[in-house]
Amino acid sequence: MKKASLVFCCILALAAWMSWVPNSHAFSGYYTTNCADCHGATSTCNGCHAHGVHTDSTKSDLNVAGTTDKQTYAPGETVSVNITGGYRTGWIRAILYDQNMVELARSTGPSGIGGGSGFPITLTAPAPTAAGDYTWNVAWYGNQFDASGAFFGPRWTPDPNNPEHGQEIVSTNSFTVAVTPVLTPSIALNPASLNFGSILTGGSATLTTLVQNTGTADLNVTAIALCTGTSTEFTWSPPAPFTVTPGSSQTLSVVYAPVDTTTDTGCLNITSNDPVTNPAVLNLAGSGVTTPPLTEFDFDIQKFMATKEIKLKDKGKANSVNFHLWLFNEGTGPGTSTATLVGMQNGNQVYSETINVSVPPAETVMFKFPPFTPTVLGDITWTATVVDNDADVDQATAVTTVRQ
Repeated sequence: MKKASLVFCCILALAAWMSWVPNSHAFSGYYTTNCADCHGATSTCNGCHAHGVHTDSTKSDLNVAGTTDKQTYAPGETVSVNITGGYRTGWIRAILYDQNMVELARSTGPSGIGGGSGFPITLTAPAPTAAGDYTWNVAWYGNQFDASGAFFGPRWTPDPNNPEHGQEIVSTNSFTVAVTPVLTPSIALNPASLNFGSILTGGSATLTTLVQNTGTADLNVTAIALCTGTSTEFTWSPPAPFTVTPGSSQTLSVVYAPVDTTTDTGCLNITSNDPVTNPAVLNLAGSGVTTPPLTEFDFDIQKFMATKEIKLKDKGKANSVNFHLWLFNEGTGPGTSTATLVGMQNGNQVYSETINVSVPPAETVMFKFPPFTPTVLGDITWTATVVDNDADVDQATAVTTVRQ
């Protein structure tokens, strides 16, 4: 009787153990019985949901995670994602998805269905080509068996084509794809043409232009040469090469010294590393004469004034620099021409305005340029230039101090 009771108790214990196995932990015997036929003899614990996605045996959380190796990437640069999870050992399938859940890479072992690497697993893919912020996704894929009441993540996705399998999907950290701007120089000539008017043969006149760099990289002027067919009566300084930093300018002086009574037109080719405007062309014109014209206007600058000193702000309001230019016509006839005012501060051109001027013979007229409101501290050097048909060059300068 006692022997029969012992046998009965053993049978009950065996039945209880057999009913408990599928719903609890993934033992190696369970793998051999249920998984080895498809996945091979190399067993795994983390390939089962019970062990591969939780922190510990309470199975109350999800610890699958994916972390990128950097926070910022260039377009197309390799992104390495380290995938971790589980609390046991063994091979798993890890999958890397992009921000649109398009698969980028996976780890599946040599046969494609197991026997490969276990956590941690690193998968790589090229970064997106467009600049922006991105969040990719990683997944643990495996057998869905787990203990009763175990935690499944909000993005748990059963595999409709593989019964009892699915994937736990989580987001990676966010990362940035930054497009590095291409720095390029950009040349500009101000003005883009010089007209010397009538110059007595044997004499000379000098006009200037600013070689400006409006780009974001150093402008390297490598050569300056006369255009084909341009008279050698035009010369210039300084010679190339020279460099103009971004936002600054170089004054280029051109001298016209006619030797005969002809009209000379042509240009200078200014070669640089500007990828768009190369060469830049400075147009030139002038005529040689033996006697001054019978009716000639000759504007001389009698006085040029600019505000000498201003505060950058006075009682919260910005202050402006004002300009006054007095011209006297020493010529024999009336004339209309232009006057240009250029302001340079801290090596940068901050102002350039051209106005029309008209002065009767033997009279003085006062002109005003538009006012200027500075935004930074430092002295501003103003250069006023008047163009007429006399051989001399009329220029005047003034300085404004901008203080706090």
